[in-house]
Amino acid sequence: SLRAMASAPLEEHVFLVESFELIQQFGKQFQDKLCGVDMCMERDHGCQHSCVSSPGSFYCECKPGYRLNVDGKTCSSIDACADGRHGCEHQCVSARGTYSCHCRAGYYLNQDKRTCTMIDYCSFGNHSCQHECVSIPAGHRCRCRSGFTLQPDGKSCRAIDLCNGVDHGCEFKCVSSEGSFRCVCPEGQQLQADGKACSKCGARHVDLVMVIDGSKSVRPQNFELVKQFVNRIVDLLEVSPGGTQVGLVQYSSRVRTEFPL
Repeated sequence: SLRAMASAPLEEHVFLVESFELIQQFGKQFQDKLCGVDMCMERDHGCQHSCVSSPGSFYCECKPGYRLNVDGKTCSSIDACADGRHGCEHQCVSARGTYSCHCRAGYYLNQDKRTCTMIDYCSFGNHSCQHECVSIPAGHRCRCRSGFTLQPDGKSCRAIDLCNGVDHGCEFKCVSSEGSFRCVCPEGQQLQADGKACSKCGARHVDLVMVIDGSKSVRPQNFELVKQFVNRIVDLLEVSPGGTQVGLVQYSSRVRTEFPL
């Protein structure tokens, strides 16, 4: 009956939960489908060729034979070096129908005339870094292991708690983890695309009708799990006359509309 009512394709709209204990795991998948939004369709992206949606954002892509300009939207044709056949690791320079490979500053061209190797300044043995030495094109720099920060002398390291040491900007809570941090939101709210703000799921407006089994065979403890699942989904939505609308139907020996949309 569910498959007869559902939209095509059925594999995206009809789901089987093997047991009541797994219903909460299914809730996350259901939430993602409700809250997903195609950013390319939601806004005027301005891409010259094509727009590609990503979670909470989008980016522009160009057709084969073109490259994306610095404005991130328009495309321009590429020269012969950009056909992917030259094999230059760093830079390909066109000249009179042919090309040559060049390396960036701080690298030297290998004997194959295509690949480049960085000059290893750390091997000179004069860096004095407390943790690690990293070669860079201009020389070298010191780097601290995860969970530490480099001191003003550029060599020594000190353990840090980024949640206390930086303006993390988390709306609800900051959690430190191995030299980094992440923002978390209270239960029932979602982290937004900026990675800091929290809000309820309001990205898409839908008419959502829940149909639940209220017969005695479900048993009271399982019926409580079903109600928790319904509450979890509804609490994540911005319910309003002009937004998402929710209805509930319960069936056992008879069918009863608990509340309409």
